[in-house]
Amino acid sequence: WKAGPAAGRTLDFAGTELLIMPGVFPPRSDTRLLVELLALDAGCHLLDLGTGTGALAVWAAHNGAARVVATDIAGAAAYNARENVARLGLQDRVEVRNGHMFSCISRSETFDLILANLPGRNKVAADEMAAAQWDTEFKAHRALFEGSASHLRAGGAVYMVKANYPDLPATVDLAAQHGFDTRVIGQADAEADDPRIYYALEFSPRSSR
Repeated sequence: WKAGPAAGRTLDFAGTELLIMPGVFPPRSDTRLLVELLALDAGCHLLDLGTGTGALAVWAAHNGAARVVATDIAGAAAYNARENVARLGLQDRVEVRNGHMFSCISRSETFDLILANLPGRNKVAADEMAAAQWDTEFKAHRALFEGSASHLRAGGAVYMVKANYPDLPATVDLAAQHGFDTRVIGQADAEADDPRIYYALEFSPRSSR
């Protein structure tokens, strides 16, 4: 995924042809699991953190979301996502911002759902490209749970897919520390020859129950 033609390549995701630029992490079976399990309410407002190619943001706009804000810390990913939004004519519903987690979200913005397509494990990322896979010191995960409650509307929830790494229980513990209950809404095996199991997780603020 780090290499490829300069003009990018295309990939079918949930029935939509996406452009995947070199150096931008592509959607895989973990991302597909999330869209298979979620049903969006028509007219909902959605925040997609760590959008990458914009796959989830585009899917949301095609499946009922009235407004989607998609963010990514990597400039190359934000550019790629904007290209996909423009190619598909979704500029009126999807806005892509370049920034880390909630740093580019105003205090007054609230959402019905937050999707967090975060790096998989707490390992040191040597550069911006590596940060698509490794979350150094769990900074993105910490920012997610520190900021989500103030940007969720009543009854809203955060959704994420994580593999069965040691970081999975650490994520659940971190959510609990910040007042979120965790529920597994589905699971799936990874691709062939990959021993991982993916778990789709719903995080609900306790105050909303």
